[in-house]
Amino acid sequence: MVNCYLLNKGGQRFRSWGQRITITAAFIYLTAILLLCLTPTFLKVSSVHKTLFYFRGVPYNLLPFQGISPEFFLNIIMTLPWGVFLYLFNSRLRWGRLVKYCFLFSLFIEANQFIWDLLIHLGRLADVDDLITNTFGALVGFTIMKLLDNTFFHALIQKLRLNRP
Repeated sequence: MVNCYLLNKGGQRFRSWGQRITITAAFIYLTAILLLCLTPTFLKVSSVHKTLFYFRGVPYNLLPFQGISPEFFLNIIMTLPWGVFLYLFNSRLRWGRLVKYCFLFSLFIEANQFIWDLLIHLGRLADVDDLITNTFGALVGFTIMKLLDNTFFHALIQKLRLNRP
């Protein structure tokens, strides 16, 4: 089992089983995101024709919503857990910071896809649609957790949270 030695703000270890589950799941999720988004792909998921721009042979899209494809919804689903983890890490995030963290996570993914495609030709596409849908998905995940925290799931969510109110 993963032994969790991360410290909270008070300098104490996260000792509860719920906190350890949250940290372990977040680590697994982030690893899966890196593998999913930063490995070479030869499959073309998007069925929508987009006007692309190129920088040294690397494609990118700066024109939002040229069409809706299954990829649009898959990006929202992919980043829902990020919003859940943000809630479990700090449920009192103000709206502005929440949007910033969701956007920066999405920007990290898209920027890395572009950079790594430039360096080693991953076959990825940095897309403004992905930036928007990833951000939206994380915001939806946070909102779902906020709503669930006001239901009978409250006790379970309290055990999984890293910050205690």
